[in-house]
Amino acid sequence: MPIKHYLQLESDTVTEKPVKIAFDFNVRDSIPKGKDPGDVIVITPITVRTWFKLKPMIMAIDPADLDRLIEKEDRTPDAEIMEIISKYDALLFDIICVGIHNKKSDPPEWFKETLKDNCTWEDVYVLLNAILFRIGFNPFINSITTLQSVSPMTEAEIIAAQKNLESYSISPSAQ
Repeated sequence: MPIKHYLQLESDTVTEKPVKIAFDFNVRDSIPKGKDPGDVIVITPITVRTWFKLKPMIMAIDPADLDRLIEKEDRTPDAEIMEIISKYDALLFDIICVGIHNKKSDPPEWFKETLKDNCTWEDVYVLLNAILFRIGFNPFINSITTLQSVSPMTEAEIIAAQKNLESYSISPSAQ
């Protein structure tokens, strides 16, 4: 992916631009009277409260599977991606609903049902990546990966250094 694209992702995250995704709600059986989901799904920058809801859900996905789910280039989801989506279907759907709702309350049941009635597997893939984008997940992961590749210390050495620092700070002789 060109550097310009990464810079755009990071600047959009920093400037807190909402992501708007055109979406057709053709099956309207689950929509209560007086509610209109519109023709676009807007994903606003994720709040800290929403991040605390999403974090354990995202952590429940195997890191290798999550890496495959994250959009790295313009591509249509293939059979491997569809298999991963079906493996985590309910969890991914919860991530999407919480990410779209992005409020203190839980997403309304009617919205979950309406989204289920109208989503394809490709929609799940697109919406999931939009949520991860709004978290700032891609720039964050890319920066961590870059730092790991240029770090003079391995992960084990960093953990050992942290444990060493902790032992000094709780040592009775340090008091």
